[in-house]
Amino acid sequence: MTTHRHDVLVIGAGNGGLATAARLRRRGCADVGLVEPSERHVYKPLQNYVGLGLARTDELSRPQADLIPDGVTWHRTAAVAIDPVTRVVTCADGTEVAGADIVLAPGATLDWDAVPGAADALQRGLAISTFDDALLDRAWERIRTLERGTAIFTLHGQPASGRETALKPLLLACDLWRRTGVLDAIDVVLVHDESRLHPVADIEGEWRRHLDGAGIDVRLGVRVAAVEGDEVVLASEAGERRERVDLLHLLPPYAAAPVVAASALDAPGTDGFVDVDVETLRHRTHPRIWGIGDGAALGDARTGGALRKQTRIVVENIRHARAGEPLERYDGYTVAPVATGRGRLSFAEYDRSGSMRRSLPVRVRDQLRAHRAWYVLDRHVLPQVYWHGILTGRV
Repeated sequence: MTTHRHDVLVIGAGNGGLATAARLRRRGCADVGLVEPSERHVYKPLQNYVGLGLARTDELSRPQADLIPDGVTWHRTAAVAIDPVTRVVTCADGTEVAGADIVLAPGATLDWDAVPGAADALQRGLAISTFDDALLDRAWERIRTLERGTAIFTLHGQPASGRETALKPLLLACDLWRRTGVLDAIDVVLVHDESRLHPVADIEGEWRRHLDGAGIDVRLGVRVAAVEGDEVVLASEAGERRERVDLLHLLPPYAAAPVVAASALDAPGTDGFVDVDVETLRHRTHPRIWGIGDGAALGDARTGGALRKQTRIVVENIRHARAGEPLERYDGYTVAPVATGRGRLSFAEYDRSGSMRRSLPVRVRDQLRAHRAWYVLDRHVLPQVYWHGILTGRV
């Protein structure tokens, strides 16, 4: 069998994969390969706005072919196994592709089966999720037509892609219900399986301000263990209880891409995600394999803002490693953009130490405090930056 060989091979053409491939080309890498089966590319941060009627469906995605960077070879298939020693990738169509270095950016997969009854509830329309682009029309229909009853929204710990943004549909829905005069007739509940809303106290305080203002019943240390008919099974240390629900919004359970464990690139404790050094993004055992994004065991750093930092560092570290130079360090930077209502958003940035960060050039406003400027940035400016700057390796 003929093996296609590249200087650097990128697995996955989501945000991280495309941006990495583009950055590699801009930094002079002449031979970049990209393995990705999807023909459509979705800008995930916009899904919450589409699902709440604040963005059009046609803004959400573009053909993958239009986004492949110039000079990058696109292998339109999926990676199913990787030999970590030879760095030869076996693909679903039977081809083999190899890289002198491999960057793993396979993302994470939705795992609805992890919550018994969730898939059926989604099909029936009792449950919705703005984190699945196939469910956005139904989500908007159910949210805008709910007039009374109990609405439960879920938040959970890692792994979770864009975890903090699960508060977007919750607070935007409450804002809609307030403006249409039905909020007082709806019992809104947030369940979160961790003991705190957020590990950073300042961010937690800002969230609490808006949750309390909307009259939301916040239940910590509680998770949705199952959905049975029109009831959810809520589990906590105190045991299980059943509660009837009229609307259930789920932050999906996420699982690692199967290719990672199939290639023994995970490790005990990573739950099947790529075992990398969280600072250098280099695999802990195989030094010419790298991991970024939702598919890597990086802790809380599973956002598009985090990827922007990671893609730059991984490209530079491939160059540094080849030259025998010290590697750059990723500090765990990530971002929590939470729309608190139509036209207002809190744009909190922080790192793995829990320190607040600021990367935006605008210095005149407090990014943590919800403001219209941050809503405009998140809803209107960043999508254009994404398509024209991030995916092209310019930003």
